[in-house]
Amino acid sequence: MKNIMRQPMRQKTSNAIDTVREIIILPVNMILEINRQIKEMSIREPWIQYENKDDPILTRKLEKLVKYTPNLDILEIAAYYLKNIILLQAFPDANHRTALTAVKIFLEMNGYDFSHTDEEALSFQDACYDARLSVYGNCNEASVSVLKENKNGLFLLCLGFIQQHTVIST
Repeated sequence: MKNIMRQPMRQKTSNAIDTVREIIILPVNMILEINRQIKEMSIREPWIQYENKDDPILTRKLEKLVKYTPNLDILEIAAYYLKNIILLQAFPDANHRTALTAVKIFLEMNGYDFSHTDEEALSFQDACYDARLSVYGNCNEASVSVLKENKNGLFLLCLGFIQQHTVIST
């Protein structure tokens, strides 16, 4: 796959010895493609919602999202992507769906399985809405400054959802 960046990350092994493992970072073009496919499906399938189809995509925000990918463990990076794709609201619609799909692909590229039911995704989306109101006071499009935030309630919610629904591939 083209344009995949690798970032050396320290990972703890089962015997508590640090090892350096390259983590494949989610490329911007892949995030854009995920949302494009959701938008295309909404044209073919009337039950798939995608509003404001002609509004611009804020690509620069996604570029910064990838540029500022932190040096954390895989599940924390996945939570960073999930939280910030949702917060940045770079797409006219389907930001939650794009974020969940992007996290699934990111984890699969790095040897993990991430799966959840539609009901769990909807429940998570509702919890995200509440957490965004609690942490940020609104659910509006966020500034890229959120990319450099410390872990907060929304990040921890995302991390918990990922931890609950992720296993190492065999």
